Amino acid sequence: MGHYVIVGGGGFLGAHVISALQKIGCKERIIVVDPCPQEFKTIKIDKSNISYIKASFLDDKVLENILNGASAVVHLAAVGHTGLIAGDRKSVHNFNVNGTKQLIKQCKALGVKRFLYASSVAVSFIGEPLDNVTEDDPLPDPKKYLDFYSASKAEAETYVLSQSTPDFKTVCLRFRGIYGPEDPNVTLKVANLIKNGLFIGMVSAHGRESVSCASSGVNCAKAFALADQMLQNPDGLHGRAYYILDGENVGQFQFWTPLVLALGKQPPSFYTPYDFIKAVVPYFQNVCYGVFKLPPLLTKFELSILAVDNTYSIERARRELGYEPEPCVMTDVAKYYQDLEENEVATATTEWKSAISILIVFISIAFLFLFNLN
Repeated sequence: MGHYVIVGGGGFLGAHVISALQKIGCKERIIVVDPCPQEFKTIKIDKSNISYIKASFLDDKVLENILNGASAVVHLAAVGHTGLIAGDRKSVHNFNVNGTKQLIKQCKALGVKRFLYASSVAVSFIGEPLDNVTEDDPLPDPKKYLDFYSASKAEAETYVLSQSTPDFKTVCLRFRGIYGPEDPNVTLKVANLIKNGLFIGMVSAHGRESVSCASSGVNCAKAFALADQMLQNPDGLHGRAYYILDGENVGQFQFWTPLVLALGKQPPSFYTPYDFIKAVVPYFQNVCYGVFKLPPLLTKFELSILAVDNTYSIERARRELGYEPEPCVMTDVAKYYQDLEENEVATATTEWKSAISILIVFISIAFLFLFNLN
């Protein structure tokens, strides 16, 4: 068998995917393509058969060298979910959509047999409640997506699935809020909010705590390993999408309670007015992106998916992949942060950016009130 190529595999999810493949006995060489690979002390991997290429997958010359002789590609790279680039439609589309199309073109030209794509529940969410939605439900009108990232992931996923053939099998796995110890994205962002005293009020469109579920890095990686086994089966399914979550629907603020307590804070106990926040956030988001050139503390998408019920069925994954989620790892997250030194949780840089974002929030609210008064 040929080797694996994990595009964007130098991050938290990539490390978990490598670990999961090795746990099921993968002996093939693994090539990781990532401009900034990271180290994760809590994720055990054997690096003896792993090569790290510090480059962008958008570089055709890099792809030609690493894809030659590969059997499988795991595509994890994406931009626009967070950060300043999220406000740049062209850059997000070019990376997530055009980049994926070019990658598939190269894979086909060089004889790659299997293509596994990291998708998102964002392809289904447009700010309206979702109740145990399934993969058979149609995707929304592209014009209704709340951000550029969601629209780009939906377009890329649709393309990936359309390219599946018996000689080039594809699969897409939809995750929500990937979290776990050492996760530098969702988990770290929430930890910083908690430490900075900003995780103090709940927001909901329902008059009660909204309900959803999350995807631990462990469960995401487990699903990739199972999906790869399915694609290797000559009679296995392909061209399929799957929701991959922990399988435990829970209050969206209650979910983070172990981490809140581990950081010495109290869980939020009051609600902020949803209609007011919903009116402020788009304005605040535009000011951050357009004027201050900083990522906003909260985006329109983040507010909506936090305030609105959104739950997803994992029955297809259970039935077709044999996926059974591992238990929630939030207790492990809490222990990890509890053991960290103060300066390892929030650096001076993140604290400075948080302070600026908070200031912008108050300025935005003040302007909104003045505008309404006039």
